[in-house]
Formats: sequence, C-alpha cells, structure tokens
Amino acid sequence: MPARQIQISDDDPAAALITQRGLQSLLGNAYNVIVAPTPNAAWLACAHGNVDLLIVDPGAGSGSASALVRAMHAFRPTTPIFVLTAYDTPGLRAKMRDLGVKYYAAKPIDFKDLLPLVTTALRTTPLPEAFPLRLNAHCSR
Repeated sequence: MPARQIQISDDDPAAALITQRGLQSLLGNAYNVIVAPTPNAAWLACAHGNVDLLIVDPGAGSGSASALVRAMHAFRPTTPIFVLTAYDTPGLRAKMRDLGVKYYAAKPIDFKDLLPLVTTALRTTPLPEAFPLRLNAHCSR
C-alpha cells in the first residue's frame, strides 16, 4: 500500500521545511510530507486526489490561502484542512472558521503538541474503498 500524503502550503519556505521535516520524522514511512511552493501548486496536488491532509499557513496576505481553502471545500470536501499559522489573530480564526476549517493551530508550536492535532485530522480522511463501487454492484448474494 503506498504511503499516504500530507501537503503543506506555506509562503515561508524555511517554516515549511521545518514543518515538513518535523512531521516526517514523527510520522515515519506511513506518510509522505510534501511542501508546495505556492497555494496553486498545493491545489494541483490536491486536485489529483492523492492528498490525505492539507496544511495551510495563510500568511500575512491570506487571499490565495483562502482561495485554496474554498477550492478544497468545493472540489475535495473530504480532504481535511489544517491551518497552521504564524499570523494568528481573532480575525483570521473567524475567517477560517467561516470557510469551514476545523483544525487550527498557531505557530510556534512544539511538534509533540502538533502531532496529536495532525493525527486527529488524518482520522477524518476516508480510506479508499477496497473495490470500486461498480465492481461491488455486480456482486450477488
């Protein structure tokens, strides 16, 4: 079974790399933790349906991150979104909540505190079916 994938979208490459390496070391081979250089690149990875969790940092200008969250809810509604931001404000929390984000944490955060939040978000990801539905429809009792 291929490793599951966590996609990170963060406008700060150094912060993204730290998050990637920290999560990858804690999660081991069960997950590939990948950094997208832009929200658009993150969307392209997610649009193909191979992402089990999207971690987004809206950054100072959260317009493109908000567009990414909207697109995910519209086209990939079963993929959980985790906002992990260094720009935590009551306004941003409210905006993300209004966009339907269920998982949110402010940076800096210790990885031992981040890991249970990430694993909780991953538990909401449906696992792929063992057989496509069209094959199951032909089964008789």
